Amino acid sequence: MIRQALLLTLSSLALTSTALFAQDAAKEAPKAIPAVKLVPAPPSAPAAEVATTLHLGDLAPAFAVDAWVKGDSFSALEEGHVYVLEFWATWCGPCIAAMPHLTALQAKYPDVRFVGVAASEHGEDAAADLAKVAAFVEKKGDGIGYRVVFASDQAKMNTPYMKAAGQSGIPCTFIVDQKKRVAWIGHPSSMDEPLAKIIAGDWDLAAAAKAFDASQAAETLFRKLNAAKRAAQRNGDWAPVLTLLDQAMAVDPSSASARIQAMKILAGPGNNPERAWKLGREALVLAKDQPALLNELAWAICASNAFETRDMPLALAAAELMVAASKDNPNPAFLDTCARCLWMSGKKDAAIAMQATAAKLAEGTPMGESIAETLAAYEADEDPQPEFIP
Repeated sequence: MIRQALLLTLSSLALTSTALFAQDAAKEAPKAIPAVKLVPAPPSAPAAEVATTLHLGDLAPAFAVDAWVKGDSFSALEEGHVYVLEFWATWCGPCIAAMPHLTALQAKYPDVRFVGVAASEHGEDAAADLAKVAAFVEKKGDGIGYRVVFASDQAKMNTPYMKAAGQSGIPCTFIVDQKKRVAWIGHPSSMDEPLAKIIAGDWDLAAAAKAFDASQAAETLFRKLNAAKRAAQRNGDWAPVLTLLDQAMAVDPSSASARIQAMKILAGPGNNPERAWKLGREALVLAKDQPALLNELAWAICASNAFETRDMPLALAAAELMVAASKDNPNPAFLDTCARCLWMSGKKDAAIAMQATAAKLAEGTPMGESIAETLAAYEADEDPQPEFIP
């Protein structure tokens, strides 16, 4: 599965980058907003630990920064304006990749106040961090066609926005609506539709808040789940993991991922294959249009060294659905999985044919050699070796 995960990750990154830059290249980048003089603000007192969560629909926290790096300054968020506050850092590759998109959106919506908030430099010296941000922004020139501010003091922006909203990764965007409410939080690449609706006054904030709170609850649950899984791998007690997975399925009844994770445990160390395959079949229905999840389901069944029994009809059904769902963009990792399911289901000729197609597609990629070796094993009538599936 390691070789599959590597190619899936690389493929996903390539597709995302291609789509993003193709979109941005088609739009004219606006001229840079004139910079204002850099005047670092005196540091505030250390931030108190935030105990509550910032929800969608809440009034936006105060806008307080250490310095304006680029663009016309303002001192506070005002009613009647829409604000896009994008948290970023000079060291963050995805943040840099998002800049053309933000620049294009600022050109499209000149009345919206886009602000890049550099609040995550975390150097030992705030003045040096400010100089680093200023140099970066100056070098980018028209590549950053929106306002930029610097906030080294965590109490000013990072704590009341990022930490209070439970956000730990950048880039992260907050859209503040005309009533100064936090209307959307997410990755800048996903902001186009909500931004357009917020500007038009068509955004269903109540529904968005409900969905956001549910996603946050699920994320918190899965963080606990990952910690429980690490503990179980050390002490062999998988009951706490299964309890958390049951909670995840209760929070989100449509979660195919939670069912697949529970299936892996129940079919292996949990020693309850009957329930494992029941959950697997539920996951099959829920993930019917999600090839990556279908791949995880099929691969776990046909490749795990922890399963004493295997529901091969379930694995093959998932694999064939996965291949059909990705037929317009064939993925060698998916074909490799399906070939293995075919082989273990006794359909060896079909397995060899599919593995040959996978090998051709994977030639020259990180997993190309591995897929070619598997093809040679099939042609020599050798069974594939099971793998550890966490």
